[in-house]
Amino acid sequence: MTRKKKTLIGVLVASLVVAAGIGALTTCAPDGAWGKGFHPGFHRAGFHPHGEDVADFILWKMDKHVKDLDLNETQKQEYEKAKEGIRKSIADVVSRRMEFHGIVRDEMNRENPDVNALASLVKERANHIPDMVSKHIDLFLNLYNMLDEDQKARVIDMFRSRMYP
Repeated sequence: MTRKKKTLIGVLVASLVVAAGIGALTTCAPDGAWGKGFHPGFHRAGFHPHGEDVADFILWKMDKHVKDLDLNETQKQEYEKAKEGIRKSIADVVSRRMEFHGIVRDEMNRENPDVNALASLVKERANHIPDMVSKHIDLFLNLYNMLDEDQKARVIDMFRSRMYP
């Protein structure tokens, strides 16, 4: 066998090994590895929220945890008000997001998209994120502060269990 044939066979074998390794990684690796997709978050639960479904999913998760707190009637009324605020907030976010994606899509479909204008639009939209997060933290604090000491302890235990599994 000539040196050229040996080299060719070696390269072919090495290529097959690399291809098989990449195939094994993309098939068997955890989600998110090698471009396999997003983290399993919603998908692990068999729920794939999109658009308005996100609000339903978040409220369902909240209800699941709040049920364990055994709220009294006053607390339940406050919780229902908070849920409506969350539902409206998420609906606003979804509509703004869809509008934003439409603007970006329209600009990118132009023959010469203005990347500088898109960058300034993204920066402007990113400035809204801290306000939105702050609003939701305040809402959580309002709910937390209406709980009695036993309920607060259960919430803290839940947080600890999620932080230190």
